[in-house]
Amino acid sequence: MPEQTSSLPLSGYTILDLSVMTAGPVGTMLLGDMGADVIKIEEPGKGDLARDLGNQFVNGESVQFMSQNRNKRSLRLDLKSPEGKAVFLRLAKTADVIVENFRPGTVNRLGIGYEAVRAVNPGIIYASASAFGQSGPYAGWPANDPIVQAVAGLMDMTGEAEGLPVRLGAPLPDFGAAAMLALGISTALLHRERTGVGQAIDTSLLGAALFSTIPRDGETIRSGKSPSRLGSGHPTMVPYRNYEGSDGKFFFAACFTEKFWTNLCRVLGRPDLLDDERFTDNTQRTANRHLLDAILEDEFVKHPAAHWVHTLSEADVPCAAVQDYHTALTTDPQIKHTGALLHLDHPVAGALTNLANPINFQATPVSVQRPPPVLGQHSEEVLREFGFTPAEIEGLLAQGTVKGARVAVKDAASAAAVAG
Repeated sequence: MPEQTSSLPLSGYTILDLSVMTAGPVGTMLLGDMGADVIKIEEPGKGDLARDLGNQFVNGESVQFMSQNRNKRSLRLDLKSPEGKAVFLRLAKTADVIVENFRPGTVNRLGIGYEAVRAVNPGIIYASASAFGQSGPYAGWPANDPIVQAVAGLMDMTGEAEGLPVRLGAPLPDFGAAAMLALGISTALLHRERTGVGQAIDTSLLGAALFSTIPRDGETIRSGKSPSRLGSGHPTMVPYRNYEGSDGKFFFAACFTEKFWTNLCRVLGRPDLLDDERFTDNTQRTANRHLLDAILEDEFVKHPAAHWVHTLSEADVPCAAVQDYHTALTTDPQIKHTGALLHLDHPVAGALTNLANPINFQATPVSVQRPPPVLGQHSEEVLREFGFTPAEIEGLLAQGTVKGARVAVKDAASAAAVAG
């Protein structure tokens, strides 16, 4: 297997990544950041569906794809052919993990499902992620993140009080499933280290979406009612929402304890609110949210939003400016301080910015060893490392079972360079 930094947490483990789009690729990217050798196996035509999605491309390379596929190598392999299936099983024989997120049943029809791989590699960890799970009435539905948001109830609880259901601004079910996938794989590898036993893992966007609604689940089941749409407000805590300053800009204030409520009243110079029977505790404030919000809106409109962010934060009231995403990524001082952005050199697209892995290891910090791969960039390299002879590789390329890079790339040293 390729030479890697031995200090990384998952160095020495090889992952065959069949996944496409977002949930699977983000999950394997997290593991690649931690040192795993992630080999992205893509169909010979256009590869991962994400390579052709959206409307932003740099020298033909998809911005969407490049945001979620660093620390991987790309092998173009025709899994629908008998020869391609044989190549895959040969790779799987010595791999540690296989990841797929096709519709349930697809890998079995291709002859590369868990049982087929386990027959050649009993210790394999075989991880599947799907929209709704491997079985059940929705298992075969075509679906993506917003479809799951709709089914899970996330869309219905999002939006303004008198408005329509709203899709979340970010694909959180996808990313929840990615995190669960990475966690499940890591845990299964630990179990195998202890017992020698491999296993299949199954997670879904639906499962991750529902899990992310904690504690709405308990509130809903106990009350028998679904959460109401409250815009930026909270169903069981008040004050807890966006407010507008005198400059028309917004900030979020969150008084989820009595301490924070008391601090807020003192900053506003309104100790009378503490003695008002309508607001004596959170239950009363929630019941009278519209009355309280009207009072607070009248107070907050006296000064600009930035004044309130500074003043409330200084008074130990949770508060933040509502800033746009571009501002968050490019100028926010805390986000800069955390090192949330990575700067890489892509072999075709050039300078590239990615979001960094959010886990900070003290002893074994994660590392970016490879930029997102060009389709088929590592096809021959991977086959050589798995023991295929030059003649075998030449034959697979000649018959189209395997294909190399579809465009010219820089030299390996340049392609792997990290500029920050």
